[in-house]
Amino acid sequence: MDKKIKMLVIHSDRIGGVGFFRSTQPHKYIAEHYSDEFDIDIIYDLPKDQPLDKFFSQYDIVHLHKQLDKNGELINLIKFCGCKVIVDIDDHYDLGNDHPMSFTAKKENWKEPIIKHLQCADLVTTTTDIFKKTLLKHNKNVDVHPNAINPEDEQFIPKPTSCDRLRFGIICGSSHMEDMKLLQGVVQQLPQDILDKIQFVLCGFDTNGTRTFYYEATGKYESRPILPMETVWYEYEKILTNDYKTVSPSHKDFLMKFIPQVDYPNINEAYRRCWTKPIDQYATHYNNIDVLLVPLKENTFNSVKSQLKVIEAGFFNKAIIASNFGPYTIDLKPMIEKGGKINEDGNALLVDSAKNHKQWAKYIKTLVNDRNMLEKLKTNLHDTVKDTYSLEAVAKLRVESYRKLLGR
Repeated sequence: MDKKIKMLVIHSDRIGGVGFFRSTQPHKYIAEHYSDEFDIDIIYDLPKDQPLDKFFSQYDIVHLHKQLDKNGELINLIKFCGCKVIVDIDDHYDLGNDHPMSFTAKKENWKEPIIKHLQCADLVTTTTDIFKKTLLKHNKNVDVHPNAINPEDEQFIPKPTSCDRLRFGIICGSSHMEDMKLLQGVVQQLPQDILDKIQFVLCGFDTNGTRTFYYEATGKYESRPILPMETVWYEYEKILTNDYKTVSPSHKDFLMKFIPQVDYPNINEAYRRCWTKPIDQYATHYNNIDVLLVPLKENTFNSVKSQLKVIEAGFFNKAIIASNFGPYTIDLKPMIEKGGKINEDGNALLVDSAKNHKQWAKYIKTLVNDRNMLEKLKTNLHDTVKDTYSLEAVAKLRVESYRKLLGR
């Protein structure tokens, strides 16, 4: 019998979703369920108490996310030590123009070190076949390991809450302002009888962080704590409340206090703010919604994103209304097809970019008035993702890739 595969996973971040889904969770699962074959160490920082060449030489595979340094010295050292190197990447290395970090990324040339690491890797792994096509330009050895859910993880065990209204939720991060703009005007398009029956839920609201200013004359940056009304969450909230016109005066007064982690006592209002949660609890937000809204602006960066929101919504047995673009064309099939034809096997309502101005509101009204369709969408989406995107299934794909990389 071959000796165990000794593997090092260099964690990409301590608190974010990338590290959770791409570094920690899959490799903890492999370490536990394939313990007779793999011996896996997961670290956040490289050791400072021993020579790095000696440290790396004990491993067969080193797994990292995007890059370790700007000049590629570390990845070259790892390969010199005889290790196979896997570079995982989940987002496009070119942020384009719509990402909030675009200016900094271009100024500091973020993408070149990532491309160097991709070119140097023995194996590149990513989330979708769509992104794989781009990555093959830099490395001919690319495997797809989708993001996956462990249904036994406490935060992914559905514990639905109740509400008098049908709840349409946004669950996202702070980099989606351009995507959220696709929902601008949706609330105004909905008649009062529909507004009386629904609730918009904004999950992950956060006022942490800093605001950074760049002074071109001096080439220097200056940062200060961000004010609540300077956050993108405040802008998101204005979109979902029609600039606070759909909330009661007392509710607006409460919202304007921005008291972290304090919820408004009436959960049956037209709008609900849900505060951010740590990465090992964030998925519990799905318990407070019925339908996930996933707007996605058409651009190169977004085209190769993963379909994680689809997977999460499916595991929680939620319906989804999404942009008919990029990652949301992988698994989603429209229940309402062109011409209004109903496909009973459909698992989503998909909004075409040319119809952003009217289709989001139209589909919200549709689900308010057709609860049978709502239930079919939930069931069909759950059936789509529950086996394909379970951590068990995707861990098997990873193990097969790792074996192949070592010729086993």
